[in-house]
Amino acid sequence: MAQNAPSITYRKLKDDRPSLTVVPPKTKQQTFKRARWSLNDYIFVFIISALVGAVMFASLLLSNATTSVNNQLETASSQITKLKSENDKSKQKITQMTSLSALKSFAKKNGMTMNSENVQNIDK
Repeated sequence: MAQNAPSITYRKLKDDRPSLTVVPPKTKQQTFKRARWSLNDYIFVFIISALVGAVMFASLLLSNATTSVNNQLETASSQITKLKSENDKSKQKITQMTSLSALKSFAKKNGMTMNSENVQNIDK
């Protein structure tokens, strides 16, 4: 039982590791000088700016052209619709005027008579 004594089991071991110390942060920040731009840098920025401006200008031109074409298309579509309507009315009027009853009334009004010897049937 003497072997289980605390003096033997809880011996303090020698610590060979160095102790850690807290290093305070540096209070002075390191400053850098601004890099100077070379002529190539200025030329590059100018070219990129010119390209961006050209793309913006081209997009405005295309937008205006598209609007103009859309207006012309709407005008043409409305004219086509109007002409189709007029054509339908004309076809209906022609059909009414060339009907047998309309032709008979026109002939009677103008004093014409039906002579079956002068009538020819044409098959389509």
